[in-house]
Amino acid sequence: MDTPTLVGTGFVVLAAVVWIVCAVYAYQNAPKFGRSAALWTVLCLIFGPLALMLLYVLPKHEPVHAAGHAQKKADPHDALYEVPKKHN
Repeated sequence: MDTPTLVGTGFVVLAAVVWIVCAVYAYQNAPKFGRSAALWTVLCLIFGPLALMLLYVLPKHEPVHAAGHAQKKADPHDALYEVPKKHN
């Protein structure tokens, strides 16, 4: 039994699991930071934990919504300029 090879194989499997967990975590959390989920998943598959750390270090953008466009923030003064509707 060649123990160093088995130990090395174990480290490769462990690293693969960590890379995949980082990619899944980036896919779930990238939209919360206003980033593209698909792009950050690919980056985490390539760079692993380094890309995940970079996701948290970069400044946040507006959250990405389902359509891929950030919604316009509601201005509290918009209600002042609305035309009242007539009720029949």
